[in-house]
Amino acid sequence: AFFLFIGLVSGTPAANWSGLLTILTSPSNLLTDYFALGGFGSAFINVGILTLLSVLVAYRQKVILNGPLFASILTVTGFSFFGKNLYNSISIILGVYLYAVFVNKPFSQYIMIGLFGSALSPVVSYITFGMRFPLLVGILLGNLAGIAIGLLLPPLAAQTLVFHRGFTLYNIGFTSGLIAMAFTAVLRLFSYSIVENTLVFNEYHSPLVWIIFGFFLLTVGFGFYYNSFRLSGIREIFDSSGKLTTDFIANSGIGATLINMGLVGLMLSSYVLLVGGKLNGPVIGAILSAVGFSAFGCHLKNSFPILVGIFLASLFGTFHEITSTGMLVAAVFGTGLAPISGFYGSFYGVIAGMLHIALVHNVSTLHGGLNLYNSGFSTGFVAGILVPILDNFTAVRKEKKTLRKRIIKKNHR
Repeated sequence: AFFLFIGLVSGTPAANWSGLLTILTSPSNLLTDYFALGGFGSAFINVGILTLLSVLVAYRQKVILNGPLFASILTVTGFSFFGKNLYNSISIILGVYLYAVFVNKPFSQYIMIGLFGSALSPVVSYITFGMRFPLLVGILLGNLAGIAIGLLLPPLAAQTLVFHRGFTLYNIGFTSGLIAMAFTAVLRLFSYSIVENTLVFNEYHSPLVWIIFGFFLLTVGFGFYYNSFRLSGIREIFDSSGKLTTDFIANSGIGATLINMGLVGLMLSSYVLLVGGKLNGPVIGAILSAVGFSAFGCHLKNSFPILVGIFLASLFGTFHEITSTGMLVAAVFGTGLAPISGFYGSFYGVIAGMLHIALVHNVSTLHGGLNLYNSGFSTGFVAGILVPILDNFTAVRKEKKTLRKRIIKKNHR
């Protein structure tokens, strides 16, 4: 309602409707800033409608409000600024629903996977509007692809969790990256080239600063209200490693969770401003998506070292400016590796952040920008590489420590 209200009062009905049509009929692959495409009001209306529909679908299916649901809904919110719209998301949800019917289980068990699956919404739009098919053929093929994605996501997501062992919060993002990589490879096999897109608009930076900081301050305020104006539960959140699955609402309550979400949002927004970046559709969308996971594993203590590593890598790297939209989005989404910092320690969190920046700008060529969660794809590989090494290293160190204690004890005798 907050975002929908901003959209409705920010332009004339005619301008907003025209902007929405432009958004609905765009290929929408990375990076497509809906502020540049449809205008300020239309972008916020798109965000508000999709977020509200996600809440209503979950409510209709009687899904209990928990950390994963918060994360999935705010993922929809974030991506609705730069790639997800009403047209390209319906078929993916339908595919997940058909999977639930096929396995004879309630759709409510899979709603969150469908919402997270919005990462692959550009596949539907790109086939429909970006591959020069006749419109009806494009609509048919695009929606069939969306349904296929929805059918594939639930079984694949269960398997990819084994690869990174819960040390990236973006399991569906990693799964989506694998699907998009395979889909892109098939298109290239048949000589269809996918041109990566970079459409961003920084002219709304000032109003977006007021809006996003106001939103997160409200989030903190509501958290204190629900927490009876106390800090109880915050310490339990900060002491958690954040490894999947960690539900802060179940563990610490809605009040403490909202406070944590607001604080993480303020930290990420401040990072963008401190490095000299500008807020636009992809950046504000990334922040809101990452904040959703602050109900599901990410907090100030385990995410800050990741940001430090990303900042250090950005200083030494020469491939992208630290203030570029791509770098800012990658930095914000890098907090999906927060469980590595929380479980193994801050030093390894810094290493994870640096490795993430090294990988994230290379994996996008694998999926051609058809996976909005490019950083989620990258964090899956980072976790898959680092965690076995860290497990082995810490196990060896523990064995040496135990052996040293035995020798000291023996000598003492």
